[in-house]
Amino acid sequence: MSVPTVFSAAKRRRLWIFALGFVALIAAGATYWYWSIPRLNVILVTFDTTRADHLGVYGYQHGLTEGFDNFARRGVIFDRAYAPAPVTLPSHATMLTGLYPPEHGLRVNGVGRLDDGIPLLTEILKEHGYDTGAFIAAAVLDSNYGLERGFDTYDDELPTAKSAGHHGEARRDGQDVVDSAVSWLQQRTSRPFFCWIHLYDAHAPYDSRPDAFGQKFENNPYDAGVAWEVQQFERLTTFLQDRKLDENTLVIVAGDHGEGLGDHEEFEHGMLVYDTTLHVPFIFVGSPDCQPGTHVSEVVSLVDLTPTVLDILRIPQPGHVSGRSLLAALQGKSIDSRDCYAETETPFLYSHWSPIYTVISDRWKYIQTTRPELYDLENDPGELTNLAESAGEECQEMRNTLEILKETFVPMAAQNLILTDKDKANLEALGYVSGGNAGNNPRESKDAEILPDVKDMLSFVEKFERARDLGSSGKFEESLALLKEIVHATNEFHAAEALLGDCFGRTGQMDQAVATYRSLLVKRPEFSAVRFKLGKILSGQGQFEQAVAEFRELNKQPPDTATGHFELAEALAKLRKFEEAISEYRRAIQLSPEFVLANMNLGQLLTAIQRPKEAADCFEQAIKYAPGAADAHAYLMIALSQTGSSAKAIEHGKQAVALQPDSFEKRFNLGILFVTQRRYTEGIAELREAQRLSPNDPRPLQQIQQAEAALKQR
Repeated sequence: MSVPTVFSAAKRRRLWIFALGFVALIAAGATYWYWSIPRLNVILVTFDTTRADHLGVYGYQHGLTEGFDNFARRGVIFDRAYAPAPVTLPSHATMLTGLYPPEHGLRVNGVGRLDDGIPLLTEILKEHGYDTGAFIAAAVLDSNYGLERGFDTYDDELPTAKSAGHHGEARRDGQDVVDSAVSWLQQRTSRPFFCWIHLYDAHAPYDSRPDAFGQKFENNPYDAGVAWEVQQFERLTTFLQDRKLDENTLVIVAGDHGEGLGDHEEFEHGMLVYDTTLHVPFIFVGSPDCQPGTHVSEVVSLVDLTPTVLDILRIPQPGHVSGRSLLAALQGKSIDSRDCYAETETPFLYSHWSPIYTVISDRWKYIQTTRPELYDLENDPGELTNLAESAGEECQEMRNTLEILKETFVPMAAQNLILTDKDKANLEALGYVSGGNAGNNPRESKDAEILPDVKDMLSFVEKFERARDLGSSGKFEESLALLKEIVHATNEFHAAEALLGDCFGRTGQMDQAVATYRSLLVKRPEFSAVRFKLGKILSGQGQFEQAVAEFRELNKQPPDTATGHFELAEALAKLRKFEEAISEYRRAIQLSPEFVLANMNLGQLLTAIQRPKEAADCFEQAIKYAPGAADAHAYLMIALSQTGSSAKAIEHGKQAVALQPDSFEKRFNLGILFVTQRRYTEGIAELREAQRLSPNDPRPLQQIQQAEAALKQR
């Protein structure tokens, strides 16, 4: 018979203290072990617009990619990796979240911001002690879109000068990107790092780069862009080797999507989901888990990137991801192919054509659109024979697979994003022309309507892309000719109509621009960007009543934008409807407190109608967000002087002059203020500077003479 042991309360306390101390000791030891062993650095290099089949390691014979090919053979090459979308922003968001586009909400370029509640790989690594840096080559991945979260450095500064061969688009040469990345890497010392490097050189419009490659790519400039990316990648790997960082750094290279290059009648990307734009390079090199020389033939997706990195680093995954860890494949073990999802909603956003959704299995690809497609990838890798009708059983099975896959998603909408005029211009310069907001398009209409199939519009798409590129290089007359051809041939290419209106505007044909925009808005009233441009043109023509009507209509549509209310306020002010204008300015500022110009213009209006105290509040708000704005200090000086706060007014006047010492008006007004406060010596000094800056203006001399006379009478 066993006898239970009975302990006194004091002894039980001692045992508990011992047990807790023992557990703490184990935990401390585990923590010390985790943080003391060298942890892998991680570098992610994304080759934008890079087809897998244009790299030597994937079988291409006509490029200059040996540097990448040799590096890839040191690790694991995924032969059948697929992008989740043939556009940049959704694809990169998938890489960094482990979620498909319907789940992270970024479905097209230039629309929406990643929801703050969705964990990013970067944030997770930062929480585990990683230094984090990103080096971005194009405006389409600007920090506006939410991928900057978790990065200590998010270098998305783009050059203002024109880059050779690229007509000054909002993009950065790969050489500059790698220079910045290497500079950042040189500063890493004790902590592990995660570094994302984005290379954009293969993106249209292409540059054959004769200075680097002679005439080799004269007739195939796309491959010159790929070769240039590879050269910059080689510089990175050489740096890692020289610093002995390659021994403890996992390098991942992924293409975000491919390029049509005329296959399937698509010359660029975004409209179709064939392998030309979805099959991408995907390699892992440098981790002890990576078995050199391994080729993985199973179907994988870029959605697998985040789960794989976290598994390699032994870091728990976030609560929900759609991707899977590929660690077993990296270790040389067999894995199963998994059905992969991809989509493009660009056709719907651009022109109200059918969006496209696809599922890819080990053998089959099913494409859901107005006229569905089914391809046997095993026997027809070029996707040339549509079997949707002849292989009815397989087609239905793949259709069911797509629907089941969609049901597993946890959908999330992107946050509303208000782009500045500069942001919009940058996107348009890169070819991402859009008239509407994806959030405004009722998704149910996609199912309720029989929408045009992209396949029927491809000849127009090719002309559109040429017209867009001609316009970006300043060849507006040639661009206009092509766009007119499209618009006369079909009334279903709404993006072409929007671009035609833009082109009319850029060539000063404002009446034609107005007519084009009005015609388009009858068909697509939700095209907010088009309505905004129409309102701006009408304001510029002095047709303020019509402009007010357009901006009022714009402001009825979600999302409620600060710029829409600002432009309405500007037009109302021109009509001398001051109270309405003040209300609209205040709404713009409420939506965007940092909207400096709205604060400034409202302040000037309030000053003009003798409400200086309210005006001063506006200028102070402007200075809060733009302390170096000389005009804000100058206008605040005037408003404060009208409220009797002369000492404070003088301080802001001095700041205005310090910020802009060559401004006649600022020195003249400060001089007048000094004189009115009987600070004659200081006033005369400012007035003499104003006189020097504008010697033909009689006002400073008149004020100097009066001040000197007053000074003598003291």
